[in-house]
Amino acid sequence: MKNVLIVDDEKPFLLSLEEGLAAFSDRFNVICAGNGEEALHFFQNHKIDLLVTDLKMPVMDGFQLITEVMRLDPYLPVIVMTAFGTPEIEERISAMTPLHYLEKPLDLDALTQMVEKALAAEPRSYIRGITLSAFLQLVSMEKKSCTLKVCSGDQNGFLFIKKGELYDAQTPDLDGEKAAMEIISWDAADIEMDTVCRRKEKKIAAGLEFLLLEAFRIKDEMNAEQAPPQPDAGAFIPEPFFEPPKTTTAPKVVAKPASVDADQKLLTLLKKSAMVHEFAAFDDEGRLKFHSPEPCSLVKVNPGVFLKECQPLEDLFEKGELRFLQLSTAGRKATLIFQRGKHQIVLTMNKGAQPNKIIEQLSPSLFEKS
Repeated sequence: MKNVLIVDDEKPFLLSLEEGLAAFSDRFNVICAGNGEEALHFFQNHKIDLLVTDLKMPVMDGFQLITEVMRLDPYLPVIVMTAFGTPEIEERISAMTPLHYLEKPLDLDALTQMVEKALAAEPRSYIRGITLSAFLQLVSMEKKSCTLKVCSGDQNGFLFIKKGELYDAQTPDLDGEKAAMEIISWDAADIEMDTVCRRKEKKIAAGLEFLLLEAFRIKDEMNAEQAPPQPDAGAFIPEPFFEPPKTTTAPKVVAKPASVDADQKLLTLLKKSAMVHEFAAFDDEGRLKFHSPEPCSLVKVNPGVFLKECQPLEDLFEKGELRFLQLSTAGRKATLIFQRGKHQIVLTMNKGAQPNKIIEQLSPSLFEKS
């Protein structure tokens, strides 16, 4: 019988989960704990096959618990419960790691399905229960302050984070952004956490998500250098997303299409914006390129139709180029339609969002080559 450890400081909520999951007692056993310290005691004295934990708890929070548990069992599957997330968090995390995310209030059926799926998965030696990148995403999204000691083999370094923002980083040879890039790229990293940020001055200007993407890009380039020989002539070779670095033999380099680069930039900016509720982007012929996580209500909208109809307004009012079109209907979020380069974009805005601010975030210079 497999054991599932569930950790939350809200006793009524914990009892409701225990009672709800009792119907599945023939498939797995449920152990409950009220905080991270209590959970760690259970973990050290029982065989635990799955950890389900809240993040915000007294005594020892979920972040500390995860770091302690991962050192004891790096391949343990983890499900995170939080009342402060968004569907975007689930998409980002699930793309990077076996870590799973559920938003409170929980759907018991969804939790049960996720528990059974995690317990049924066969462990693989090269997959850890939670990666450093996923842990950093959680720290950022939950606005956590901490100092992380990260170790990988004989390498070690520190990441200093305040309210979810990376302030500084340090390795024996590097500091600042270079150290952060180095640490983020390490494989099979072990994490220790101090609950205080040990840096007062912010020395890293770049956002954490940008550094994660850049570290992955560099790692992809390094892997491309070490790639096996090319397949036989006539075989289909997908065009690389990132341009491989030049070597001393100066091989012919196939540059990535500018449109792919623009897509990635735009997708990253839209995902990062706290002002955007959901979005969909189309090319200049009205073909859907990408959109926010499902269900997305905007995928069938053709922004080109609206933009085309509004073009005559430029001449009519003689006020210059049309920047955006804003639509508002009763009981719905405000909708914004505009064009950036060859991208036609439609999005809904969160309460208090300002169209001009969103437009400024998506600077035209990022898409000049699209």
